[in-house]
Amino acid sequence: MSEKVLRSIYLDIEQVERLKKLSAQTKVPQAVYVREGMDLVLNRYAKKPRKKKGKKRVKHNKSTSLRLLKK
Repeated sequence: MSEKVLRSIYLDIEQVERLKKLSAQTKVPQAVYVREGMDLVLNRYAKKPRKKKGKKRVKHNKSTSLRLLKK
């Protein structure tokens, strides 16, 4: 098991409810899903090359995060 560090994050109420439901159904701790989601996001953006100046940046919002939980 790797070393863990405590982090506090704010989640939308809907995200928390869905995470609780998923955890209860699967008996997998919520923290496992949060860490898995972080890995997905970090891997997704690590593979993309940085955009050149002058190009429009992608805005990240609630729907961007919810797509990860829906998968």
